[in-house]
Amino acid sequence: MMLTDENIEYIATNLKFYGITDNTLKEDLTDHICTHIECYNGNDFEKAYQEAIQNLGGYISLQNMQKNLNEKKLIHTILARKRTFYLFSTFNIMLLALGMLFKLNQWPYASILLASGFSLLIFGTIPFALYNKYQLSKQKIILKNR
Repeated sequence: MMLTDENIEYIATNLKFYGITDNTLKEDLTDHICTHIECYNGNDFEKAYQEAIQNLGGYISLQNMQKNLNEKKLIHTILARKRTFYLFSTFNIMLLALGMLFKLNQWPYASILLASGFSLLIFGTIPFALYNKYQLSKQKIILKNR
C-alpha cells in the first residue's frame, strides 16, 4: 500500500494527540507505523493503521514509551547536575586548600587564592547546592507519582 503525505501527517497528528511529544520518538514511531502500513496487503488505510497501532501494543503502550523516555531524561538531568556539583565543589575545595597552603608557607598570592576560594564558596557552591537540593526534591516528587 502506498502512503500519501496526508496519511503521514494523519499518523503524526494522532501520535501527538495521544501524548507523544518527543520528536525523535515520534519520528521513529511514524516510520515504524508507515513501514507496517506499506507492507499491508490491502487498500484500507484506516484498517492498516489500526493494525499497526495494535502491533505496537496500542496507544497506552505508546504513552508508556513517552513516559519512560521522560523519566530517563529526568534521571539524566539529576545525574548531570550532581556530577556538575561535585566537580564544582572539588574545584572550590582545591582552591581553598591551595590558598591555605600558600598562606602557611607565606608564599605570594595566598590572600588572592583564599579570597577567590571563599567568594566561590559563598556565591557559587552554596547557592548551587541549595538549587540542587530544591530541584532534587521536585524531581523526587515527580518520580514518586509515576
